[in-house]
Amino acid sequence: MPASELFDLLKEAQRIALEKHGVPNILQPGVIKELMMAEILGHDLIPQKDSADAQDKSGNTYEYLASIRRIKVSTNKGCSFQMDRITSNNLNRVTRNKAFYFGIFKDHLEVDEIWKVEVPVVLAEVKRQLEKCKNEIAHVNFLLKWLEENGVKVFP
Repeated sequence: MPASELFDLLKEAQRIALEKHGVPNILQPGVIKELMMAEILGHDLIPQKDSADAQDKSGNTYEYLASIRRIKVSTNKGCSFQMDRITSNNLNRVTRNKAFYFGIFKDHLEVDEIWKVEVPVVLAEVKRQLEKCKNEIAHVNFLLKWLEENGVKVFP
């Protein structure tokens, strides 16, 4: 298959994503995984980058974090999730949400599990990591062990 055929398929996928789901850029990092999670959870995707990731029928917003499970590695097994560029002045990125959903993917296009964590639990972990951070801006990481200790599996 020539690359041009692949590009034509991507253009068709982009047309459908915009028309059916309001997604203006399917190549935006994370948007396909977020769309997959939203469909499973019955949410509507919010494709604007500076907003929450999804919304339910009642208007509650949710943040989605996604990671691919690493299984054939000798170190750093499992997965980790990250929120970038967190400061004490933008904690509304956490508090504006009703809950957080963490998607564990088998590969780039197949959801393995989805876990739900309540906002106060996420906020406590974000603040804990911010306090230990030497920089003004932090990248907050959530490890699989933390997720399993603090979350509830909602899918499958």
